[in-house]
Amino acid sequence: MRFDESQVGIEVEYLTLNKDGEIILTPSYMDRDDFPLLGEIRAKPGKAVADTVSNFSLRRMEVEAGMPRDFRMSIQSDATVGLALYRAAMQACTKPKSETVSQAKNIYGTDITDYSDQIIKDGKIQGIKVSCGLHIHFSSRIVDRKEVKRAKYTAVEIPIRVPETVPEGAKALLTPYLDLYKSDGFEVEEILEATASRLNRPTVEWMVRSLDEAFFKRFAPKECTKYRQPGFYEMKEHGFEYRSLPATEETMDALPEIVEVAFDLLHGASEY
Repeated sequence: MRFDESQVGIEVEYLTLNKDGEIILTPSYMDRDDFPLLGEIRAKPGKAVADTVSNFSLRRMEVEAGMPRDFRMSIQSDATVGLALYRAAMQACTKPKSETVSQAKNIYGTDITDYSDQIIKDGKIQGIKVSCGLHIHFSSRIVDRKEVKRAKYTAVEIPIRVPETVPEGAKALLTPYLDLYKSDGFEVEEILEATASRLNRPTVEWMVRSLDEAFFKRFAPKECTKYRQPGFYEMKEHGFEYRSLPATEETMDALPEIVEVAFDLLHGASEY
């Protein structure tokens, strides 16, 4: 059996604020980025616009409901954090920041290591600019699936008649039935699956460029931060992730439109 499987998923980063409105580290028991200043809303992907958007809305509500009473979520394109908090976040990183950065690629050749979000005054670091991202996950693959079946059999007992001529003592030694098996159809023993992604490098670059043209200028912050620049993406096992857009209430309001364009591009990828 051959079928197409195309999905779009949404992931949004956010800042966690305490009761005084101050930015704090997102607790480790919540979903968060490898860089723990940023929490993450990781929603299940969908096969249609309504599925993807509703999956994200549901997951956002679940995350907010699971936050401590005095905490709240803030989705904003950028914020400035003090040096002490930034250092605490770096110490709590689950893996080196350089390793995370090296996985990101840019279709225009922009090297993210050439930029810094440090705020410097009188030669000293005063703080760091942190930006929240809206990441769009794409998956488009052709799947060949085959079920390997084996025959099923059910044991049956067929009674037999013992001839009258057999002595009574001998009858006790005879089995008065035959053990046989009847066919009972087939059952699936294993499923073999082969997949091929449509999202090769030229297709990914075309989709990233199209998303930049559709949304980046419209939603980009006035000052581009280190991680919010056009052309960024990251390859994943399921396909790829577009990483350039900021997470703001404006992009949240436009999410149905953004997801619709994402699906249009995904469907166009099969013809690209």
